[in-house]
Amino acid sequence: MILGLGKPQLKLTENALKVLASRYLLKDEDGKVLEKPLEMFKRVSSFIIKAEENYKLTKEQQEELEKAFLTVMVNLEFLPNSPTFTGAGTPLGQLAACFVLPVGDSMEEIFSAIKYTALIHKSGGGTGFSFSRLRPAKSQVKSTQGLASGPLSFMTVFDAATNTVKQGGTRRGANMGILRIDHPDIMEFISAKTDSDKLNNFNISVAITDKFMAALDQSGEYELINPSNNQAAGKLKAKEVWEKIVNQVWKNGDPGVIFIDKINHFNPTPHIGLIESTNPCVSGEMLVPTERGLEKIEKVYDNYLKGGINKGILVDNRTIAGGGVELKAVAKVYNNGKKPVMKLITKAGYELIATYDHRVLTERGWIKMSDLMVDDIVFLQSGEGKFNHSFSLPIKIVKKTLPRFWSKELGQVLGLLVGDGWLRTGDRNCRIGFTFSQDEKKLLNKFKKIINQWYGFEIKPVLRDNNIFHLSYHAQWFVDFFRQLGVKPVKTKEKIVPATIFTAPKEAIIGFLQGLFTADGTVNFVKGHSAYVRLTAKSLILLKEVQLLLLNLGIKSKIYPRHRPARKTFNYLTKNGQKKNYLADGICYELEISKQSVLIFLEKISFIDDKHQAKIKMFKKKSFYRDPFEDQIASLEKWGEKIVYDLTEITTHSYLAGGILVHNCGEQPLLPYESCNLGSINLAKFITDGKIDWDRLSAVTKVAVRFLDDVIDMNRYPLKEIEKMTQANRKIGLGVMGWADMLIQLGIAYNSQEAIDLAEKLMKFIKDDADATSIELAKEKGVFPNFEGSIYDTPESQGMRNATRTTIAPTGTLSIIASCSSGIEPIFAVAYTRKSHLGKKGDEWVELVEVNPYFKKIAKDRGFYAKELMEKIAQAGSLHDFAEIPDDVKRVFVTAHDIAPEWHVRMQAAFQKYIDNAVSKTINFPHLASKDDVAKAYLLSYELGCKGITIYRDGSRDVQVLTTGKSHQKVEVPTTPFYKKERPMAMKGTTYKVKTSYGDLYVTINDDEAGNPFEVFATIGKAGGFFSAKSEAICRLVSLALRAGIPPEEVIKQIKGIRGPMPSWSEGGMILSLPDAIAQILERHLSQRQPALGLAYHQVPQMTKQTITQPVAPVNANQVNNNHNGNGLNIKRDIADYGDAPECPECGNILEISEGCLKCQVCGFSKCG
Repeated sequence: MILGLGKPQLKLTENALKVLASRYLLKDEDGKVLEKPLEMFKRVSSFIIKAEENYKLTKEQQEELEKAFLTVMVNLEFLPNSPTFTGAGTPLGQLAACFVLPVGDSMEEIFSAIKYTALIHKSGGGTGFSFSRLRPAKSQVKSTQGLASGPLSFMTVFDAATNTVKQGGTRRGANMGILRIDHPDIMEFISAKTDSDKLNNFNISVAITDKFMAALDQSGEYELINPSNNQAAGKLKAKEVWEKIVNQVWKNGDPGVIFIDKINHFNPTPHIGLIESTNPCVSGEMLVPTERGLEKIEKVYDNYLKGGINKGILVDNRTIAGGGVELKAVAKVYNNGKKPVMKLITKAGYELIATYDHRVLTERGWIKMSDLMVDDIVFLQSGEGKFNHSFSLPIKIVKKTLPRFWSKELGQVLGLLVGDGWLRTGDRNCRIGFTFSQDEKKLLNKFKKIINQWYGFEIKPVLRDNNIFHLSYHAQWFVDFFRQLGVKPVKTKEKIVPATIFTAPKEAIIGFLQGLFTADGTVNFVKGHSAYVRLTAKSLILLKEVQLLLLNLGIKSKIYPRHRPARKTFNYLTKNGQKKNYLADGICYELEISKQSVLIFLEKISFIDDKHQAKIKMFKKKSFYRDPFEDQIASLEKWGEKIVYDLTEITTHSYLAGGILVHNCGEQPLLPYESCNLGSINLAKFITDGKIDWDRLSAVTKVAVRFLDDVIDMNRYPLKEIEKMTQANRKIGLGVMGWADMLIQLGIAYNSQEAIDLAEKLMKFIKDDADATSIELAKEKGVFPNFEGSIYDTPESQGMRNATRTTIAPTGTLSIIASCSSGIEPIFAVAYTRKSHLGKKGDEWVELVEVNPYFKKIAKDRGFYAKELMEKIAQAGSLHDFAEIPDDVKRVFVTAHDIAPEWHVRMQAAFQKYIDNAVSKTINFPHLASKDDVAKAYLLSYELGCKGITIYRDGSRDVQVLTTGKSHQKVEVPTTPFYKKERPMAMKGTTYKVKTSYGDLYVTINDDEAGNPFEVFATIGKAGGFFSAKSEAICRLVSLALRAGIPPEEVIKQIKGIRGPMPSWSEGGMILSLPDAIAQILERHLSQRQPALGLAYHQVPQMTKQTITQPVAPVNANQVNNNHNGNGLNIKRDIADYGDAPECPECGNILEISEGCLKCQVCGFSKCG
């Protein structure tokens, strides 16, 4: 059928028109089609072009671009993913194919993900999850004191939700579930789909790490990690786990494998989040600014476990452009166990202790600790943080006279005590004391009154020989009050900031700093020269903690060592009249506040009362240099091992630790809340006169990239989080389809080095043009918002509009519309039989032979075309055995099962070299392939740099057989001859109806004169169909058994419980297969009260190593009707060999495994959506 567009023209096959009508063309409420295919393409192009209204194109340029959008689609040169056709210009408005959702380790996070999944499936999208963050089954749940269910338990909930929602959506929902190889539940996950009735809405994959592969190579063990605390949870032998994966894949194709470290290596936005990253983290004592002030990250973790993080942590917006600080919610906090760490010290004295792989923001971008260099510039907190609003003291009050609430005065007293006071413990010498000089009498009188009021007695100061006043208190309860607030009974060089000050209200913190600076601070002002405030202390720890308190108030400072020679400073008389000399060791440090920060200090904090006021007044007349919140690294060194922690903040993906801007943990499933915006170029359309039209391919690539970029702006996202993340990274995935068709037109065999070389050349060409177009779009429209800190953020970068540009995605229905081969897969068959409706009412079936159009043309051009030959080819599935077909034609027209698995892997790897994301492809194996063959394919894919691999062995489905539990007993051979009852002319019976996954099944049971079942008939689908034949065969054998006198209960035991590939629910419960349905109906017919039969299951006996590894004899080129091709692969297959690929439930045609999914090449049905 041809619909005009002048030149070019829209040419669609009958199959394409059927797919468009059933899936893509708009319909009214009654299901009547409202638009023609050309109108659909116009609807899409006219909707997507609206994105350009927000940019710089003129109206004429927009019209020209819209025409280009329409032309590439009408020519079938480029097609976007299916949701773009169903959503563009409609109220649905959802244009993306699949979405990634995070699954956190709490009930709230898990069921939020399930809710989001339902919303996405309702909108027509698919979903991907990593369940690696869920704690393993039977581990402790602190909040309930119960045991965790584990990832697999919750996956069944996701599966059930998908099963419910998908039935009413515009597109079937599908899920991808991933679990890391080092998760404690990995063995159970690997075998999760052993039973075909479980997780039917999931494809599952194991995320394999380089560490695991190294352990496998050395036949060693590897560690399992409990994700709830990142502690080691045991070890497994890598070889045993590997063999389990291979065995399971050999059985039924699941699980797939992704090489997570290879994926992570090419992550374009590592500053936003690593893909299943390696748990970078900081030491537990690092102070982090939160909603309550400064807290150690180990305390933040404890609060998180108790649900005590509300508004979250302070972040610095310089990570996402702009500046300033604000509170952001914390998604999760992790205890990552004990790990080797490094210590970073800046020239101003700020410190960071973190793991080697933790990233720090520098002028060079996000850099790992291990890759930092001295003099690198790091970024400091650039604004005032937040403070606790609770004024209640966090301690137990034992005397009514003591203060119960924070105040500036209490803070000042603590500052004076830490600065020039002391605290001692012990039964006899328990006291706290304050010292004041002669010129601080006013200060003494003020605080004597305050402290005496708390003490409840009038204590008078004592003047010592050195003219210093001592104000001393000796009650145990009074000492304990200050000790509970965090004052330590330590020597001067070991003094610290009282622990409670870090989370005290702002007034109390200011009071503390006032007291401390009043006790030990100085002001220096030299007109025309220096102007600063200094705090002197013997304790370096004290100054570093004060430095962070100041920074949280927006004040930058610098610490200097001011060591002097040891000397005697003063002497005094003890209480007993003994003379003592005070000796100084010369160790001393100074914290200096200068430049603009000194003005902020004097404005916000300053000193108590009038001290230094004369000098302070002069500061206000002076101008100061700006002091940017950044600093250079002074030193980096190994710092042993520490218990380390990390957190996830999903907006800036960063936080502040020790005042320094660091990256948060990237341990999220892929990147959370991202969506796939995909499209494919039809390579079959770019062959002219036997050569690739590179110029046209380049032009279409540029149009396609711009189209996909515009889709991001026009998409109506199902969740705000998805919209934000997708627009921040602007990832697109331009791929290809029709690769096998291109090779056929060029006369190149798929399984040849020439094809591999061309794959690399072609994909590099498309990638280079896609990259260049994205760079031009960045100049025109701006870089993607998360560009800063990405792998493209380099001095020589010209910018990039899209974080990724290329992906090879499944193209099942798109390839039917475009009438081309799927993705980069080889052709599945040269010819096949398709069923079609005929007759006036369309109620008759006829089988038609569909022949690959390129093969048909060559056959006619070279004179070997014959209808009978095409029918034979459709039955055989391969050209190998047909002597009448020239060898050069056989070489080019190879099918998926003609090609050795190694060539499949090499082809995937060739494309992967120039793909930003991943490649969707199935590695096909014949039924007789061994487990060793599967293992070799996995290892080859890892060695060649594939990011993942999907394997399907033809007919790989375990049949679970029923037994009565007496199968090992000796069976007596009957001595009487076989006897079968004759059937009377007329019988009475009952007909039952039951719903199955394949359609409605009608079962008729006729009874003999005694009321016992005599014969069984079943009808499903149309006569001659696969399931009709299957049900007829079952019923004939059941009837034969009944007429031979075998009790019906024994018949039921033999066929009840047999599992098929598509179980379903009926009114009576789960229907596992057609034989299971017939057995259940027969059982119901006998008696509604019949007790359970107690059937036991056992596995089919496995093939021996000898039977599955026996080499196939070489094929004689002159031999006809051989069951093998030149690669030694079995190509003569019965219909039962297809295992998971029975008839299409929508049109009755045979399904095929392509691009990792079960698909119908006739009507477009796809089990994956």
